[in-house]
Amino acid sequence: MDLTRALGYAFEDEEWLPKLAITAGILLVSVILLPFLIGFVGLAALGGYLVELVRNVRDGNPRPLPRWDDYGDKIAKGANVLLAAIVYQIPNVLVSGCLWVFSASVGDSLVGGGMNLALTCCALPLIVIYNLILWPMLALGIARYAEEGNVGVFFQFSDLFATVQRSLSISLQYILYTLIVSFLLGLVGAIPCLGWIASAAMAIPVHGYLIAHYAELADDKPKRKVKPRAGY
Repeated sequence: MDLTRALGYAFEDEEWLPKLAITAGILLVSVILLPFLIGFVGLAALGGYLVELVRNVRDGNPRPLPRWDDYGDKIAKGANVLLAAIVYQIPNVLVSGCLWVFSASVGDSLVGGGMNLALTCCALPLIVIYNLILWPMLALGIARYAEEGNVGVFFQFSDLFATVQRSLSISLQYILYTLIVSFLLGLVGAIPCLGWIASAAMAIPVHGYLIAHYAELADDKPKRKVKPRAGY
């Protein structure tokens, strides 16, 4: 995987400005309106855009950034991605909920605080390990969904986990690169106004590129060379 390429390829598209501007606008509005239904609809559209981008990168499309059209199709595809992401987060929610209930039940006493700290110290490494495994599994699921269009690929847990294990070195590289770009985008996003827009615009293109190339290497499938499709 080429981290530098992931950060810069989007600007090779002749229409990068409107594509990235719409991406940033939808992401920012979705985050602001997340408590409402329209926020989830926006996230679903972004999920569908990510699926199309991953497919374009894996197909070798010279202009992998999709155009923002056919919103209904993007929302439908992205809804499946959101569903999968929610299912993958269930263990995190359950563990966090148990920790909160336990903390509330033992109170603020010295003994209760010590018990709560001990339980948190035991649970935290498990949560970290789970999420480090979750990231590459979900990435593989997104790439396979982009190729097959079957939502069931997200829930083939044993096969996804086996692929992560089989390609452990590239999986670790994907995790490292994901952490690096998340940190860099976080730094950019810390800049008011322009930084928010730039970070929101680049998040999906960068992560989508990494997902596509990670899956290509982990699944050991050669990139297909195809002619650019209309609308991309």
